[in-house]
Amino acid sequence: MSVQFLLLSILFILMAVIGGKRGLKAFFSLWLNFLTLFMMLILISLNIDPLKITILGSIIIGSITLFYINGVNKKTVSSFLSVTLVVLLTMMLVYKIAAAAKIQGFSSEQSETISYLSLDVQLDFTKIVVCEFLIGLLGAMIDIAISIASAMNELYVNKLFTTPQSLLISGINIGKDILGTMTNTLLFAFIGGFMTLVIWFSKFNYSLTDILNNKVFGAEILQVLCSGIGIVLIIPVTAIITSRILLRDKSGSPCDDSGKSPSY
Repeated sequence: MSVQFLLLSILFILMAVIGGKRGLKAFFSLWLNFLTLFMMLILISLNIDPLKITILGSIIIGSITLFYINGVNKKTVSSFLSVTLVVLLTMMLVYKIAAAAKIQGFSSEQSETISYLSLDVQLDFTKIVVCEFLIGLLGAMIDIAISIASAMNELYVNKLFTTPQSLLISGINIGKDILGTMTNTLLFAFIGGFMTLVIWFSKFNYSLTDILNNKVFGAEILQVLCSGIGIVLIIPVTAIITSRILLRDKSGSPCDDSGKSPSY
């Protein structure tokens, strides 16, 4: 039995025991998302526009993560719309920045790795970099969106707001509480890559100036900053869309505890 299969079995058992039915759905959604990412790579390798593929892939991954696990209701619909909109906004903001930073392509440190490979790949690496940033950010945006939407739905269910504006402000305040922890989560996720990268630079006696101007290091820094932009944007967008959806049908019933919305 390989180590990978053993760890996969342990993960499956833990998610089934602790998460129950929803845990099993989450496990299978991982595989569906993996297949989606694999198909995205194949389509990009066939010279289809990476940005279009990333938008389509983000929609599919968002649908699987939100609707397959939590069902179709006001919370998941508002989260899905918010994530899709922020992906588009972040893509427009980041594309020109990534092009100006000139971090696309391969660095001199990677020359040995690619020396035996063909360089005639005919791909726009600026778009590839942007797609990489967005895919790395997608999971965090979905997490924040569903957290804000769920909390706002609870306020709506229990009528813990006085005006539509107060519901919106509550959603933004909830997002502010999530912002700090999620930013740190992404930061620590990238620190793992930073540690090995800095050790590698130190081993080859890179100066601080060389490190700061290095393409590999610059790509890591830019990814952290772009992730921060996406996380900040998802908070007001989710709060606005969720408040509009929840208050659109004042006579309808909100989502119940099972996640289903009789009125939606």
